[in-house]
Amino acid sequence: MLNLVYNPQGPSLPPPQAKLEVAYKRELAEHFGIVFNRLFALANLPINRFGSWLVSKGQFVPYMQLLKDNHHDENLEAVMCRSLISVDWQGFLYDCDFNQQLGLPLSGRRRHLRELLEQDFAGAPIAVADHCYGCTAGCGSSCGGALNPGARS
Repeated sequence: MLNLVYNPQGPSLPPPQAKLEVAYKRELAEHFGIVFNRLFALANLPINRFGSWLVSKGQFVPYMQLLKDNHHDENLEAVMCRSLISVDWQGFLYDCDFNQQLGLPLSGRRRHLRELLEQDFAGAPIAVADHCYGCTAGCGSSCGGALNPGARS
């Protein structure tokens, strides 16, 4: 199985995943003989290296506005932080891997993996910040690609 990941090359949202996958399958097969299973289109979140690059180019505020202007409530039902957790190398828990990179712990409180056996976290609040718009903008974005792959960005 071979899956590919597409990220835009700058401060823009990825095009609709379904159309992009068709085009990539055609072009890669025709020109290079490459066949793959799925293409996942992911938005770049304005954190760490990409966030620093945006700041250095004077694009951070406009990119954040792009994400906010393209937020779609329907994407909230499928964002990864609602059904997955991220665990760091020491066993500490986070709502998602982006929150892990930013040091924002699961439900706003530092918790360890062993607590999963002792507590039920279902329905616990999710730590959110402005970077979360990256997962809800356009077609949406998650570990599995677009949340709404056929939608227009």
